[in-house]
Amino acid sequence: MTLRGSIAFLTGTRLVVNTGHRFVFPFLPAISRGLGISLERAGLLLSARSLSFVATPLVVGTVGRGERRVRLVVFGLALLAVGAAVTAATGAVAGALVGFILMGMGKPTFDAAAQAYVADRAPFERRARYLSVLELTWAGGMLVGAPAAGWLIARWGWRAPFWVISALFVVAAVAAPRVLEPDQSGENGTAVPLRPDRPMLALLATGLLFSFAAENTFVVFGAWLEDGFALSLTGLGLAATAIAVAELAGEGSVLLFADRLGPRRMVIAGLGASVAGYLALTMAAATLAGGLVALAFTFIAFEITIVATLPLATEAAPGARSRFLAWLMVALGVGRALGDAVGPPLYTWKGVVANGAVSAGAAVAALLVLLVGLSGPGRELR
Repeated sequence: MTLRGSIAFLTGTRLVVNTGHRFVFPFLPAISRGLGISLERAGLLLSARSLSFVATPLVVGTVGRGERRVRLVVFGLALLAVGAAVTAATGAVAGALVGFILMGMGKPTFDAAAQAYVADRAPFERRARYLSVLELTWAGGMLVGAPAAGWLIARWGWRAPFWVISALFVVAAVAAPRVLEPDQSGENGTAVPLRPDRPMLALLATGLLFSFAAENTFVVFGAWLEDGFALSLTGLGLAATAIAVAELAGEGSVLLFADRLGPRRMVIAGLGASVAGYLALTMAAATLAGGLVALAFTFIAFEITIVATLPLATEAAPGARSRFLAWLMVALGVGRALGDAVGPPLYTWKGVVANGAVSAGAAVAALLVLLVGLSGPGRELR
């Protein structure tokens, strides 16, 4: 299959993957009520899901040994399908914990494999454009998935979206080997050692910090809208849609400009804008319109940051691409886990203003780490 055909399949599949990951945020209060637990305990389920990203290098190094992309795609989708089914079938906290952990392992496994598959076949001068197409599904998961999930929950209860995405994961896993090019074998499929250097470590630390900043605020936005403005499930879905449109603008910006300006400059710009967005949220949180505008701006900036980081990361270790991407997924997962654990208590303490202030500080730290880590002597990333 051509590169465009492969990207089309991976993009459609990743839309389902990201829907499964993202719909829980605006509907976390509904899921927590269905499980009979508090919002804080439900936040810990998300934290466990994010922490399970730590297993990604182990999965990639065993299942994907020798940089095998298609095998990783199928395995990641299988983990996602089982995790969603377990969560829906048990309807209990223990089952949800197991299911969220399996989904937390499956998503970064699939993501690393899909991104490496595309990077293998796209020259660096056009790689940001191709990877940006794949990343459009992050906003799509909220733009398409959140309203659909809200409709399913309102009609059949909180378990319904998990059953639907589980079935779609199974279909994609069966189709992947028939659609994607076979894994390389022989000398071209031999793995090379991964030796971290200064730019690699800087990218990992930056990813951890900016993902913490985003998750710390995003995990509570559903509760903020419910508590402060009494929005219904449908209203939460529409609010999530508005934010997703903003994220789509961020991803589209990378698609249009990253290859021209350079991914590194785009990441720096995204982090600077993130700081401004989080600070604006602390000042506008008392009003629905002002708060949503600030939140939307923040996630435009976040999408620019994370999507532009990917082409940089694919060139950080060309001979060990999927394994370095796996470590980047770990960094992002740890940051999200910290945000999931810290965000709800901060919100309970001082509201979304506290979340915005902490996120702004983390984004400043990410910007400083990136500027220091990608400058000075040694290998540079563009």
